[in-house]
Amino acid sequence: MSNIKSFSEFISAKLLLVYKLFGFEGIVWACSLIFLAFINDTNQSHFTICPLANAGFDYCPGCGLGKSISLILHGNIPNSFDVHILGIPALIIILFRIIQLLRINYHIHFKILNKGVNHA
Repeated sequence: MSNIKSFSEFISAKLLLVYKLFGFEGIVWACSLIFLAFINDTNQSHFTICPLANAGFDYCPGCGLGKSISLILHGNIPNSFDVHILGIPALIIILFRIIQLLRINYHIHFKILNKGVNHA
C-alpha cells in the first residue's frame, strides 16, 4: 500500500510541475497539437460546429486550419497549402505562444532570486 501511495504522490507532483510550467493555456495548446499530430488524414466529411459552414456558406476562413496543421505535422506540406494557406503561420504562432508561456511560467515559479540583491 505504501508503494501505491508514494507512486500517486510522485505522479501528482509531476502533474503539478507540468501545470506550473505550462499553465492551463499551454496545456490546451500542447494537447491540441499532439491530437493533430496523431489524427489520421481521412477525406471523410464530419460534423462541424462552424456557424458559417452550418449556415450554408461555401467558404469559412477558419475551416480546414486544423487539417492543414495536421498535414504539416505529418510532413505533407504541399497538401497543407491546398487545404488552408495559413496552416504554417498558425502553427508557428501556436508554437511561439507555447514557448512564451513556458518562459513566463518558468520565471514566475522556478527562477530563484538572490535575497538581499537589488534587482532593479
